[in-house]
Amino acid sequence: MSFDSPDQIDGALQRLGSRLVYEYTDPIALVICGGSALNVLNVAHRTTKDVDVLAIVEETESGVVLRPDKTLPDDFREVVAWVAQDLQLEEDWLNMGPKDVLAVYGAPEGMMKRWEVRDYGPSLKAFFISRLDQVHFKLLAAMDPKARARHLEDLVYRIKPSEEEVRAAVEWLLNRETSPQFRNNMRTVVGALDYDNISNDIPE
Repeated sequence: MSFDSPDQIDGALQRLGSRLVYEYTDPIALVICGGSALNVLNVAHRTTKDVDVLAIVEETESGVVLRPDKTLPDDFREVVAWVAQDLQLEEDWLNMGPKDVLAVYGAPEGMMKRWEVRDYGPSLKAFFISRLDQVHFKLLAAMDPKARARHLEDLVYRIKPSEEEVRAAVEWLLNRETSPQFRNNMRTVVGALDYDNISNDIPE
């Protein structure tokens, strides 16, 4: 079963939060991206099969800290699987598929000020990344030739990023040492978004 609406995603997270309380698991806070975040924040609506977790968050006395080095605890994943049975979802309907992105590229500047926070009971908190940050990560994902079509579809037909949003994403991706192939893939994606002026600015 896939998620067809924001209400279904919210409902699954509510059920997960309730189950976590019942099982006395430690509270957890997650950064959520991808199709589920697009739906929940009404950025775009499409069917999605899972909830993508970008990172675990720790809330400390000095503020919120991203922990991309941490993985989902075993007891938490077990409860996720129970909810899957309850709702006839895939066993790993909530997973850390994109977790390596932050470790490699870091977070876009200001991401932690833009996200929307929702509580699903005392044991589960979700930080949904903003539209702008979705553009960053979707542009990166579309640079993979094997996954390009799906992510370009989100960008072109659903998110429809502005020139300013695309330029910010490109600057984020170029803020490190990159290969000619990496930059060529970036030009291909940006060109597909009809921002040739930005594509032409990407160095060879």
